[in-house]
Amino acid sequence: MDPSNSVNTLKLRLSAENFREQLKAHPRKDPSVQSVVIEISNEYFLLIPSVYDSPTYRLGFLEKALGENALVGKEIELQNIPEEEANLVFLVPSDWKDLISAHFPYAKISYTHLLASCLTRNEQQLYIHIQANLAYISLYQSHKLQLANVFTFESSIELAFYLQSIRDAFSLNWTLYPPILAAGSDQIEDADLYQIPYVQS
Repeated sequence: MDPSNSVNTLKLRLSAENFREQLKAHPRKDPSVQSVVIEISNEYFLLIPSVYDSPTYRLGFLEKALGENALVGKEIELQNIPEEEANLVFLVPSDWKDLISAHFPYAKISYTHLLASCLTRNEQQLYIHIQANLAYISLYQSHKLQLANVFTFESSIELAFYLQSIRDAFSLNWTLYPPILAAGSDQIEDADLYQIPYVQS
């Protein structure tokens, strides 16, 4: 989701690396911006089946999955994923939300998470979206979601080993079903060197 404007809607993809520059790129308190859709790119999320998700248990699930201190200074947002009968629960830093609200005081602000764009149901497909040093991964086999994860990496060889471990663990045939690299994703550096075939979506 590149920064874009429709008639009165502004769409931004925010991460720790680009947060301030994205806000500064748009006029403060612009009354013509009636809604802002913020796509969050971070590793603080959990996909919870709808039957198990409730406000009572959600906090416990998040603390268990992300660690007790992961919630400090952050607010919980929710994105329904109907195809998976699940809710994508993710965290947004409280100070970001305060700054966004102050920057766009006349707009209705909604939040989504980058991982949601990777949840594209297929017969068998490994779907990848790379944003800076985060690789968002989803894997479908027999039209069922097997994996929805984020992997933080420092080098292309770390990413290659992670992708190859998924291939081996799930017995994927990359000749028949090469991984799909999402539109708008960063490229996989040294993909040929590490034998990571992929196609652009």
